[in-house]
Amino acid sequence: MKFSQVLGAAVVLLALVGCQTASAQDKTVSDGVFTAEQASAGQQVYDSQCKTCHNQRFYRDTLRSWNNQPLLYLWETIMGTMPADNPGSLLLDEYTDVIAFILSDNGFPAGEAKLDPDDGMEAIKIVSP
Repeated sequence: MKFSQVLGAAVVLLALVGCQTASAQDKTVSDGVFTAEQASAGQQVYDSQCKTCHNQRFYRDTLRSWNNQPLLYLWETIMGTMPADNPGSLLLDEYTDVIAFILSDNGFPAGEAKLDPDDGMEAIKIVSP
């Protein structure tokens, strides 16, 4: 076998492996990216911290406006701006749980794995409800 044939075969193999890896990492909020426990905990935080200013229609419209963006970006935005009178005042887990509740309340399914901003949340895309 010639060097150019070996090189060509190696390039094809690497391309196939790269495509499989990329597609395995592509997730959306429709893929069960939070747990039911997180959504339940998030509802409690939502009821005490968010509900007075934001109804669920607000979040439905927000998810639509963030369509195809990484979920981590929305999490960071909420964390940096909410609650409006004291941004960043909640625990990181509370922000994450609120995101889980928002997703759940908009019809997205819970899954087995916890939503974690430090573990793959940047690879989860938002889709419109």
